[in-house]
Amino acid sequence: MRGVGTGLGDIYSGRRRWVNVGLWLMVIAASFASLTIGSVEVSPMDALRVVAHHLGLQDAAPVSAQSDSVVWGIRLPRTLLGLMVGAALAASGTVLQGSLRNELADPHLLGIGPGAAIGAAIGAGAGGVQGAIAGGVAAGVLTAFGVRRLRRRMAIEPTRLILSGVALGTVLSAWVGFVVFGLDRSVVPPIEFWLLGSLSGATWRGLGTALVLLTIALGVMFGAARMLDLLALGDREAFHLGVDVELTSSVLFIVIGAAVGATVGAVGVVAFVGLLIPFLIRRGVGPAHKHLIPSAMLGGAVFLVASDLVARSLIEPIEIPVGLITAALGGPLFLWLVTRRSSV
Repeated sequence: MRGVGTGLGDIYSGRRRWVNVGLWLMVIAASFASLTIGSVEVSPMDALRVVAHHLGLQDAAPVSAQSDSVVWGIRLPRTLLGLMVGAALAASGTVLQGSLRNELADPHLLGIGPGAAIGAAIGAGAGGVQGAIAGGVAAGVLTAFGVRRLRRRMAIEPTRLILSGVALGTVLSAWVGFVVFGLDRSVVPPIEFWLLGSLSGATWRGLGTALVLLTIALGVMFGAARMLDLLALGDREAFHLGVDVELTSSVLFIVIGAAVGATVGAVGVVAFVGLLIPFLIRRGVGPAHKHLIPSAMLGGAVFLVASDLVARSLIEPIEIPVGLITAALGGPLFLWLVTRRSSV
């Protein structure tokens, strides 16, 4: 069997460039739309002027105080957080699918997201958004290791592993409710935030904390691209090719748990990004992870920012949870993949 990073590379090289150009253009378009569309309309040029003013590129802000406050204080941190969280969730799903050799794998379907939400809710009660991110990271890593242990001890086939993860996630989601209702409701966000996600609470402080953690996690994921290609050949083959399978798997699950935990602490559980985006991007750029991971990051960034724009524009002035939008799009794909596996 040929390695996924060699023989298949030339098949996708022609279209890969166009896919990535398209993704970058969509990132720019989605970002501008997120900055300008809303209850307060702001033109793209005014949005650029606000950003340029705060970055020190021009002396005076040539826009209204309202536009300045809306763009810089609300929409820009929200947009940047959406880009980062979407990229991290898509990359986490890509790495999880590669390490498990299972296209059904998704961090939230396996229960890592709901597990992280328990720690994030506790952390939020103790230390605000930074405490939520720290608690989410700790609980996310612990839950990820629990999933890994479940896979190793039970040695179950892929579809049953996913269904076991869904059951675990259901139980953990119930515990999220117990934790939230047992804490100070004036300090801790409501349960719908933790289970359905929202970017409405984005702040520069929360963005900065999440940015540091997620940048490190994404760097480790990309650095593991070649090992993921070898793991796709099977554990035994990867071992014979020089991969320490146990160590690599442990590190990857730590990184996935930390990345998912940081996103949950910042925006709550947003499901199916890690399932839908790798599935779609893999068809365009191929299975080689050195190309798949960065392209999935772009796709996830676009998807979450666009979903957030729909969530806050669909039923104005009500803002619906962004997780409802991602679930409405990703859920049918999950159902199709499960039925396809069952019919094989």
